[in-house]
Amino acid sequence: MLPNNGEEETMLYDMTIEFFKKMNFQVREDVTLIGTSGKKHNFHLVVKLNSDADIKQILVLVVNWNRAVGVDRLIRFERMLNDLQKRKGMIISNSFSGSAIKFAKRTGLILYTKEHLHISND
Repeated sequence: MLPNNGEEETMLYDMTIEFFKKMNFQVREDVTLIGTSGKKHNFHLVVKLNSDADIKQILVLVVNWNRAVGVDRLIRFERMLNDLQKRKGMIISNSFSGSAIKFAKRTGLILYTKEHLHISND
């Protein structure tokens, strides 16, 4: 499930990994988890903060589309998380539709764009 749709998608994926590592997260790539339904769910990354035992894993999808990610994609993602017993989920993309942002606020999904991935090297 790793990105393979060209250099630009790989760049967003690499930026995402770099971001989490700089923020002191443990990073696992290309992870498949089995839900309570028995269905397999694939994630680009599974991350966990090294210093905080209370934070469970965050399941991450990297979506590099030329258009905004819509609420339909978030609904599918939320169903995956529900099947995995409500783990924390995050989608990283170029942009999100207004309805997707509202849905994420209601459901607790984390949405990041490329701009969120830029951190200082201080």
